Amino acid sequence: MKTKLAILLVLLTGVFFLHSCKKDEKNDSGWDTRPYYLDIPTGFPPANIPAVNPLSVEGVELGRYLFYDPILSSNGLSCSSCHQASKAYSVPSFVTTAGDSISVLPIMNLAFSPDFTWNGQFSTTEAVCMGDFEPQFFNTNMDTLVKRLEASTLYKNMFFRAFGNNAFTSMSDQELKTKIVSAIGQFLRTLVSSDSKFDRYLKHTENLSSTELVGMTIFFTEQGDCFHCHGGALMTSNAITNNGLDSLPAGIDRGKYNYTGNPLDDGKFSIPSLRNIDLTAPYMHDGRFKTLEEVVEFYNSGVHQTSPNIDPIMTKANKAFGLQLTAYEKQCLVDFLKTFTDTAFVSNPAYQNPH
Repeated sequence: MKTKLAILLVLLTGVFFLHSCKKDEKNDSGWDTRPYYLDIPTGFPPANIPAVNPLSVEGVELGRYLFYDPILSSNGLSCSSCHQASKAYSVPSFVTTAGDSISVLPIMNLAFSPDFTWNGQFSTTEAVCMGDFEPQFFNTNMDTLVKRLEASTLYKNMFFRAFGNNAFTSMSDQELKTKIVSAIGQFLRTLVSSDSKFDRYLKHTENLSSTELVGMTIFFTEQGDCFHCHGGALMTSNAITNNGLDSLPAGIDRGKYNYTGNPLDDGKFSIPSLRNIDLTAPYMHDGRFKTLEEVVEFYNSGVHQTSPNIDPIMTKANKAFGLQLTAYEKQCLVDFLKTFTDTAFVSNPAYQNPH
């Protein structure tokens, strides 16, 4: 009996010793990522985090550095060049190589979005970011990028902490790009906006003005009918639809059709969130409206009800002659839209340039 007990103790000691050695080896290697726990605001849906790219403290940190660094480009641009904090991480417009003007969507609450870009073409932020290496954006020279990363002690350390690999010269271009967009994608998912004046009103910690209250009534009733597309905590239904911008869409105005080729997608665009809408002018996919007043007037009197595939919400019987809002009511609606501004979000030091 004593012999069996002694053998058991030896075995247990050996297991403990082996476990301790493995743990020490892992720590000695320097690669032991810590999970990043995203703080999901009350009322928000579950976060959509790809299983192949879970959030880590080290990955988010690397992504933040890369987001602000022109090291990725051959033209001096960085992600932040087109996604500025003061504009809710958007920029007034981007002109494509074809000469089309595109209104850059803000970066916020992406962890809760099912698809990305105006026509919903991409299912992950990583897929969107991968296009930034192309000539019309960064025009990245991969050989130059590898040399820059190799020469940077900061990035050699950060890549190893995030991915356990900083052998840049041994990676294929695709492998390196994948690591870069994975880190940036992690950082982008941490940009959460949930503390606007309207949020505080809902929590009974701040009051709305008399005009803002009138605007809220218009917004959340059939009078303005805004809430069907822009209700809920995210202030978007995340649908892709035709809101009647053009009677006969052409070129970039055909929206989702331009990549699916399906006539039923003609004129359809992803419905953007109204959070921080006062900071993200101009409006619509092509920036055709410069002010919120112009946007409200479009919905009041300018919807093309004969546009192909127009959303049924836009053609209700009571909208045959527009919303017929008075000048006062339109101003009240604009005042209410401005309560969606989240100053804490755009000034959050955790999202700012770390360089």
